[in-house]
Amino acid sequence: MRAILCVLLLSASGCRGEAPPTVASAKSLPDWKSAFEYVIEVEADAIRVRFSVADGFHVYSQGEAVGKPLQLQSAEDSAFLIEGVRYPEGVTKDLPIGRSVIVEGEGRVEATLARREDARDDRVRGVFRYQVCTDEACDRPRTDAFEVEPEPES
Repeated sequence: MRAILCVLLLSASGCRGEAPPTVASAKSLPDWKSAFEYVIEVEADAIRVRFSVADGFHVYSQGEAVGKPLQLQSAEDSAFLIEGVRYPEGVTKDLPIGRSVIVEGEGRVEATLARREDARDDRVRGVFRYQVCTDEACDRPRTDAFEVEPEPES
C-alpha cells in the first residue's frame, strides 16, 4: 500500500523508509479541475469557446511542441463542419520543460460553421481539447465531447 501511495502522490518521501506523505501534502497538489473553465457558444454560422484560466495556471496554444495545445474539431456525425479555427495567439515563455506557447487569464477560440449536405439534424457535435499546467507540472490532456444546437437567427 505504501508504494502505491507514493506513486499516486508523485512523492518519493514515503518510498525511502521515511514517514509516508500526509493528507496535507496531498492538498498541496494543484486543483486542476477548478483551474480551467470554458463555455461553448454556437450561433447560426459560428462557434466560440470562451475560457478562463486561474492565476498560476496556463493552457497551451498553437505552436506548442511539448504540451498539447488547444484544439477544436467537429465530430464525424456533426451536422456542421468546424472550419477556419482561430486560436488565441499566446505568449512564448521559458518553462522548466523548455520554451512553450501559453495562454494565461481569459481567451477565446473561434471558428465558422458550414452545414453538411447530408446533415440529419441541427446539432453541432465536436471535441474540445486542452491541457492545464503550472510552470512546474501539467495535468493530463483532456478531450471533452460536446453537442450543441445553434441559437436561431434573430
